[in-house]
Amino acid sequence: LTILIGGAAKTSKEFKRDLKSAMVVAILLIFLILTLMFNSVILPFVIISVIPLSFLGVIIGNMIMDMNMTMLGMIGIVGLAGVVVNDGIVMIDFIKKAKSLEEVLTFASHRLRPVLLTSITTVFGLSTLMFFPSGQSAILQPLAIAIGFGLIWGTILNLFYLPIFYYI
Repeated sequence: LTILIGGAAKTSKEFKRDLKSAMVVAILLIFLILTLMFNSVILPFVIISVIPLSFLGVIIGNMIMDMNMTMLGMIGIVGLAGVVVNDGIVMIDFIKKAKSLEEVLTFASHRLRPVLLTSITTVFGLSTLMFFPSGQSAILQPLAIAIGFGLIWGTILNLFYLPIFYYI
């Protein structure tokens, strides 16, 4: 006689394991693409450093919206990694020509508009799902909150933290 204990706890544990694997693969692929794009090993680390810091936005967003972290929210975090990297690429590609701190800050200020436009349009697109879910779309609200609030914080990081970290 064999007793197998499973159910929701087992499924949840498997999902978390698979999600961790997906996150590692996603970051490795992002790193590989950035390395090929910039012909550098250091610049991808600078850009990827924004990914874990942007998770603070997800946490704050869940607290503001009074939501628990769900499996879809965790999937949103994996998606957030790719979206935040896009703004980092826009910033680094432009400021990598700078030779001094003043030039870095000047070049970074020139990227303010493109970075804000890409982020604001994405957040506005997600806003109806974040703040006004109805019917079956309420299931996707945690995913939208993770991407939306994570992107807001990630944008702030890409505008202020990334140029300074690049210079350092």
